[in-house]
Parts: sequence; structure tokens; C-alpha cells
Amino acid sequence: MRLSCDVELKNRLLPSHGMKGKGRPLRCSLAIGRRGGNSGNGQEGAVFLMVCSAKDKTGTKYKLKGNMEQVFTRFVQEGKATLRLKEPEQDICISKADPLQLKNFLSVLKLGCQGSKLEKVHLSTLTPATSAQVERPKTKMVILQRSDYPIRERFPKGLESLRVNGCSLSRIDSRILGLKHLRALDLSKNRIRTLPDDPGQSTALVELKLADNLLERLPPALCLSSLRNTLQFLDLAGNNLKFLPPQICEMTSLLRLHVANNQLTTLPENFGRLEKLRFFSAQENQMVVLPFSFMDLSMDEVDLSGNCFQLAEQEASASHMQRTSEEFPTLLEVTARSIKKQRVPYTEEDLPRHLHHHLSRVKWCVCSNPCFQPYAKHRVPFNLHRVAHTLVGPTSAPVEGFLCSAFCWSNLQANPNAPWKCKRK
Repeated sequence: MRLSCDVELKNRLLPSHGMKGKGRPLRCSLAIGRRGGNSGNGQEGAVFLMVCSAKDKTGTKYKLKGNMEQVFTRFVQEGKATLRLKEPEQDICISKADPLQLKNFLSVLKLGCQGSKLEKVHLSTLTPATSAQVERPKTKMVILQRSDYPIRERFPKGLESLRVNGCSLSRIDSRILGLKHLRALDLSKNRIRTLPDDPGQSTALVELKLADNLLERLPPALCLSSLRNTLQFLDLAGNNLKFLPPQICEMTSLLRLHVANNQLTTLPENFGRLEKLRFFSAQENQMVVLPFSFMDLSMDEVDLSGNCFQLAEQEASASHMQRTSEEFPTLLEVTARSIKKQRVPYTEEDLPRHLHHHLSRVKWCVCSNPCFQPYAKHRVPFNLHRVAHTLVGPTSAPVEGFLCSAFCWSNLQANPNAPWKCKRK
């Protein structure tokens, strides 16, 4: 039976001689078995513990029966344990082991120390460890050429960082989505056109770079997946995105968002919900206006250069209004407002089709109330220094929002900067 883990050997006699061990954990393979030449029938031959490392693949053997002074298992759930031997006077400190495998290993170790009930346990003859058994799991991988991309081999299971650039990938490999420990994924400079709706088992992603691909849309379902709670850095620069889905505003853990060099004309209305966002770059797009919720952000650096922000002089001191023809809300409007305001959960099967479609067209007033029709659009200039410490590009841009009532319109006329607005939901 073998166990791959980190091992540090500590000699207990060194402190008594005024010496201090300077060892450090090494990747090792621990094995329990019998010496070569024993019958191996479970009753004959002593059982040994063998410790193999990259420097000593043949291993060092320690007899088990009557030679184990104590086993410390307090932190076995964390993959840690300490084996205290009588001869030689050493402690074998185990760490970074799989907790389940470690428990099984210690169970067999206990039987080996007792020297009984081993007939039901298959113990093979101790053999030198292979290179794969004593090498540390690969946590970082960089592929910069198509010829280096693994076709038949699997990606190492312990990968935490994967970078695949310039390999002409047209989609995200399903083998990559199966990497449980992946935290940073860089697939920039490929030819990826579509993204999956689900990150698969890669639920620990903190950094996702998809710059310089051929993406035309960001799947809403991907924004609502487990990534909404883990992803902190999203790079979508250099693609063909014409809009960002409103669901991206649910990714409230984002600290960095790069969408430069796309074809964006505006941002989602609830963009201000990204309260943790600190670095935002959207240069070289086609944006003419920012959502009103942009005023809620507080960032370290913003780059909006190369966009088409324009605000006529006559609009600089007054809002631009576009009212619908209806003056009184319909029953459909009242129902939809109540569902949104009370946050009533619903699915497409719960409501009539026309009501569900109407709900998908919700607008949020600056006073935080939902509105569908009638509503009014307003556009005012905004000093970007109010939301960013460092600015690249324009220092002001028009912001556009919606008003649900004449009361909100009168408040806006009284103060175009709208300090009276409530926090948007």
C-alpha cells in the first residue's frame, strides 16, 4: 500500500546535543509491505514501512512491529499525521496527503504495528518508487504552441494555473473544465467563438482571461454559475462583443474587468451592482453613454479612452427626456411592478407568456422602483473623477437612466446630479 505526501524526518536526539535540524518537507512515497523473499502469506515475514524520495528511490525501511511509539492523528482531516518511531529515534511528519487515503494508510499501519490480522490485507513486496510517485503534483502549466497541446494525455489533476496561448483553440476543452483545483485560466490569443454555460468542475476559478478571441457573446448562465462568487478577474478584451448581458452584474466578486477593443455601445443598467470593482478598462469601444448606476461605483482606475461620448451644449444643464405616450399605468404594468418590487420568485412556467415577457423588459428608476411603461429617459453629464482615483481618457461622460414618475422628474430638474437618489437594488 502506497501513500504520496510530503514528509519531514526529525531526529529527536539532535536537541539533546545542542543541534537543530534544518530539514524541510520533501515529496515522498510511503509504502507498507514485506521485504523481498518473504512468502507474503500474511503470517511469515516482518512488515516494514518504506520511505522513498526523489533522491532515494530505493527507500529507507523501518520495521513496524513493536517499533511504533505513538501515532499523532489530531489533524488527519487536513492530511497531516506524525509517526514516532522507537528505533531509530525519529519522527516521520506527514503533510499534504489526501485525508481519505491517509486514514486508510494509518489503518493498515496500525495492523502492521500489532503484527496480527494482516491475512485479509494484501501487502505486496516492497519495491523502489517510480519518478511519478515521488514528484510533486504539477500545479502550473504553460502551452504556447499547438504542437505542445496534449491531444490524448490528460491535464494534471492538481493544476492550479493553466495558460494556453496561440494554439488556435475554437472552444474550451472539456478536459480543462474537469480541473477541480484550477484557479487561473488564460486562454488568450486563440480562436474561441463560444463559451460553455457551465464551468464544469472548475468552480474555484479566480482569474479568467479570454482576450483576443472571437467571442460574440457572454453566456448569461455562465455569469449565474458558481463563478459569480469566486471570479475576481475577467478579461474579455479584443473580442467581438456588442453587449454585456445584465447577468454579469451578478458577479459581485469582480475586482478587475477588461472589455477593451470590443464593439460595446453601452453597459448593463445595473452595472453599479459591481461594488467590489476596482479596475475597469473599456477603451476603444463604441459607447456613447454610461448607465446611471455607474455613479454608484468607487474604483482605483478607469480607462474609457477611444469611445464616442458626446454631450451637446444644450443638454449640459438640463436632462434629455423621452416620454412614452401612455399617462396611466395599465393593469399589466401594476402587476409587473408589484412582482419586481416585492421580489416575488417566479419561473417561465409560473406566469402567462405575455406577463413573463413584460417582466423581462423591466427598467429601474433612480429611486430604486421598477418601471416598464410609462417611463422617461434622462441624460446628464457626469464627472468621472467622482468614481475613480485614476482616469485614462475623458474626464466626463453622459450617464443615462430612467424615471418612473413625474415626482422623480421634478427632483432631477431641481438637481441634475441627483444626490437624492436611493441605492439601486
